[in-house]
Amino acid sequence: MSDRDGILLGIDVGGTKIAGVAVDADTGDLLAERRRPLDEAPLERQVAGLAGDLLAATDGGRAAAIGIAVPGLVDSDTGVMRLAVNVKEGELAIGPLVQQAMGAPCFVEHDARAAALWLLDEGHPSDSLAYLSVGTGIAAAVVLAGRLVRGVTGLAGEIGHTQAVEEGPACPCGLHGCLEAVAAGPAVARMAEAALGRGEATELTATDAEAVYRAAAAGDAVALAIADQVGIHLARAVRALVLSYGVDRVVIGGGLSRAGEPFLRPILAELEREQAASPLISHALTPNPVELLPRESDAGAWGAVVVARAGLRDGVSVARTGEVANE
Repeated sequence: MSDRDGILLGIDVGGTKIAGVAVDADTGDLLAERRRPLDEAPLERQVAGLAGDLLAATDGGRAAAIGIAVPGLVDSDTGVMRLAVNVKEGELAIGPLVQQAMGAPCFVEHDARAAALWLLDEGHPSDSLAYLSVGTGIAAAVVLAGRLVRGVTGLAGEIGHTQAVEEGPACPCGLHGCLEAVAAGPAVARMAEAALGRGEATELTATDAEAVYRAAAAGDAVALAIADQVGIHLARAVRALVLSYGVDRVVIGGGLSRAGEPFLRPILAELEREQAASPLISHALTPNPVELLPRESDAGAWGAVVVARAGLRDGVSVARTGEVANE
């Protein structure tokens, strides 16, 4: 495939990992995929390095365009991310830097919004939905009538920085008690470490979120209690999204969602409790308001492909196309 020039790359930057896919621009077929943990190298170098690895896996193909999904406040026109509290480089002109390194046009979008664009591109049955990403951080993207909602500040959907508890743990954003501080991956690890520190009876030998949910699946009481606590917080976030925007589906992805049933069960249990207690909530929530992305789905990377395709098609950022709304 050395003569292949029509390759789209989609790269998703998370708080602890970077993942990417290479697809045929004409057919959409997957050509290569890679995932690796973030390291101490400059972020733009890591993104360019992963892009190079993806292209090498296509036997020397060349990128027609690169989409990059990042957290924080994203200026899609300039390719700059800002206020990314879970990434070392909280502010970075990542689009121009990667474009210079790779010699291919780069288009940058917020990670949750990129994932939501992919859900629409995949023919999601509803044109109004919320995508909730739960990993190192927590963020949402809202689609109404097929159009992304950005808000006047560009921060619409940053539900991870709404208050979940009073006087709660410190959040990287500078406040205390944010949803992200009590329900994201680091919060799960912190609760597990606290339980071990108190000498609670548990089979846990590691405290990362993956280990906690694995233990919850095996019936460990401490892990189940942590999963329940996180599930209650996330159910309230789902309720807030449904009531605020009137969406009929909330799709959950991100690293924690890969745990599957142990992650989803307490969310659904809390939503069922709220529906039983409140006719208003029962009316607002559809019978099955929450779904998980398949474990193998990397919505951010595939969403970045959608961003790259739109940018290549229109010659401008996705923010200037009809696929999004500045509402």
